Amino acid sequence: MAFSGALTITDLNDFINPSQACIKPVEQFNKPEAAVPGAAATQIEVDAQGGYFEVSQGATGAGNKKRLETAQISLNDCLACSGCVTSAESVLITLQSHEEVVDFLSTNPPPSAPDHRIPILSISPQSLASLSASLS
Repeated sequence: MAFSGALTITDLNDFINPSQACIKPVEQFNKPEAAVPGAAATQIEVDAQGGYFEVSQGATGAGNKKRLETAQISLNDCLACSGCVTSAESVLITLQSHEEVVDFLSTNPPPSAPDHRIPILSISPQSLASLSASLS
């Protein structure tokens, strides 16, 4: 079977490489102390609960732990800067977040109520495998 003369198959590559403008700069609220000659480097540790700590080894060798703040980046910070996601699309994606699901389930009236809505969820195979692994 032959293709139409008007149709041709070409390479399609719609992948957008991230540019330097797409990278959110680091905001440092607490300025680091001046470097002391002979001071050791700083290490990052993760505890059993997933908390991140900066451990600085001073000249004495004692480690001072300081809890690090969780970095937060929004969908607008990540994708919209190169135009691949518009602000309207980011609002639609935000409306489909896990917070919206939890909010719907907590505010949905009981099944006996006339305004009860039946939730219908679809879970991707990758998410289902991840949930199965984490919940045993």
